[in-house]
Amino acid sequence: MRAHGGFTLNARRTIFELYFDYIQHYGSSIAPRSLLRLTSELGISPSAARAALCRLSKQGWLQRNTDDGRAFYLLTSVGRERLEEVRPRIFSPRHATWDGQWTILTYSVPKRLGKHRDRLRRELTFLGWGSMTPATWISPNSLVEVTLRHLSLRKLDQYVQLFRARQASAQSHSALIKRCYNLEAVQRHYAQFIKTWRGYRRTIVAASSPSDSTCFVAKMRLLYGFGDFLYLDPFLPSELLPTGWLGYEAWRLFRDAYLSLMEPALAYFENCFEGPVRTAQEQRESRLRALDQTPTEI
Repeated sequence: MRAHGGFTLNARRTIFELYFDYIQHYGSSIAPRSLLRLTSELGISPSAARAALCRLSKQGWLQRNTDDGRAFYLLTSVGRERLEEVRPRIFSPRHATWDGQWTILTYSVPKRLGKHRDRLRRELTFLGWGSMTPATWISPNSLVEVTLRHLSLRKLDQYVQLFRARQASAQSHSALIKRCYNLEAVQRHYAQFIKTWRGYRRTIVAASSPSDSTCFVAKMRLLYGFGDFLYLDPFLPSELLPTGWLGYEAWRLFRDAYLSLMEPALAYFENCFEGPVRTAQEQRESRLRALDQTPTEI
């Protein structure tokens, strides 16, 4: 894989983000050669893309189907649920008003099932939990329903207990947040994102009529870069964030760049896209859904 703008795109994650940003609106199914053309434009080799497709299928995110003798990769129900989980955090990362309660999770995984423990921790981090101790995690957000659904799908719910409670000790909320989350590291990542995309956006805007493919690559890099915060930022309530939180500025920069690149990037995708046969009306509806997926004001 070659790097674009200073970082290399991971094949598996890039393919999943192509489903998020485009393919799900076009029937959630795409021909392998079409997907290889798109990933090649993003600097991902055919061998890396094929290996990623194979792994995504084994993990249950995608499934290989045939239609009229042609092969396609279709998003599974588990894959669709993951896309629904990340949509509000990408397109409208609002910080809810805190009700003063903490959601507490404890788990106990048998030693012989160490791989399940590692996967559980990854899932909890993705959902925005902070680690108080290795087996006790907390969040000021009400994550009970989404966590139970998320872990049940992955057969991890049998190892956890969930509670909602108010803090009774004298320790300050800010001290508790500092113990469980590394917000300083998140703040540094936001600062880097802002620095990178301010400069990159100026370059794109300064170019005279950038090509559709250039806009497609830029928009995928933008989504990939901002997508890092799904794994970094727990999206805490505003009153628990430090002064001068850069997440708001980064999101506005993401929104503005995303909207400016949207139409030419979509034109390039449609030029490359091959899926099962669809009517002209279905094609128009797909395009409208893709254009309607826009970031909204905080």
